[in-house]
This record gives sequence, C-alpha cells and structure tokens, in this order.
Amino acid sequence: PVAAEALAAAGREVFERRSCGACHAVRGTTATGSTGPDLTHLASRRTMAAGILPLDRDTLAAWIRDPDAMKPGALMPAYPDLKDDAMQPLLDFLTGLK
Repeated sequence: PVAAEALAAAGREVFERRSCGACHAVRGTTATGSTGPDLTHLASRRTMAAGILPLDRDTLAAWIRDPDAMKPGALMPAYPDLKDDAMQPLLDFLTGLK
C-alpha cells in the first residue's frame, strides 16, 4: 500500500505539473478547472469519452497521448511526449480517483 500511495502521489504531481487542473477538477486537490470533465470519481466509472470507450489503463493512456485519434473532435490537447515514467504514476493517480 505504501508503494501504491507513493506512485499515486507522484502521479498527482504529474497531473498538477502538466496543468491538467486548468481544465479538469479533482476535489481535494488544486485542480479546479471546469472546461473538461470533473475527474474526482473517475475510477468509479466504467466508460470514458462520453461513454464511447471503456475505462481502463490502456485506453486512458492512449486517450492522454492522442484523444483526437480515439474520438475525432475531442477538445482535450494531446500529450504524446508523456513518457512511461510519468504516464504510469499519472495512471495510478487517475485510476485511484474513486
């Protein structure tokens, strides 16, 4: 559990450093954006992208790297440069938002 908490904390740092909170809100954090969906309970959902995609780590990673490829017209910017050493902790943080 301690290692998982550390990874999630590192992921929260990636989330905040990449300015994800400028568009997304996550209650209990500095993220207060309102342009994108509120991610506070993201991990309690079964789908994402307005219900057209399953919510799992692989789909979420692909979405973050290139949302328009998965849902043409998506308003979220792509983060193709996000390497695994940042992506994996970010996914730990996001998939822990229940």
